[in-house]
Amino acid sequence: MTTQRLAGTLLIVALALMANDVAISSQGDKNPDLASLSDADFKTLTIILERTSCYGTCPAYTVTLHGDGRVEYTGRQNVNYKTKKEERVEISAIKTVVSEFAKTKFLSLPEDYSEEKCTCRRCTDMATALTEISVAGVTQRVKHYYGCACAPKALFELESVIDKSVNSEQWTGDVSKQGPFGTTCFGG
Repeated sequence: MTTQRLAGTLLIVALALMANDVAISSQGDKNPDLASLSDADFKTLTIILERTSCYGTCPAYTVTLHGDGRVEYTGRQNVNYKTKKEERVEISAIKTVVSEFAKTKFLSLPEDYSEEKCTCRRCTDMATALTEISVAGVTQRVKHYYGCACAPKALFELESVIDKSVNSEQWTGDVSKQGPFGTTCFGG
């Protein structure tokens, strides 16, 4: 290969890499500002919190909150209602939840704090929370295994705010004393 041809090939590769970097950074710019969503953005808003069971009595259910105030609940295990329920909440409750997503910087969190990917102190037999926001064509979902100490405290707080805002307790009952039967922890 001639020097001129090699230089041309390297130029093409460099331009392709630069174009890829521009595409990635422009995708990041398309994330909506959760601190100031428009009315049109709220029409596209869906928030999902799914809690899974554990080796014990952890409540397992899903709540879905829509930007128009609709709430859908489906209970599966260790809850008072193991059926589908629907409710409505005030727009102010939705704004509180979205504000918590913004405070948590949810759109920039890693998507996986699972037991398998945990690089911190890890405890067995815990539940998982799957939290998702979809707005203005952007979706971010975070898997949060409660036995992984890597997850930020703000993620726990966000999950709690979602439950309180939709009043999950009306369907789950008081689950404050429920949880795993026993755990074994590893690591620092």
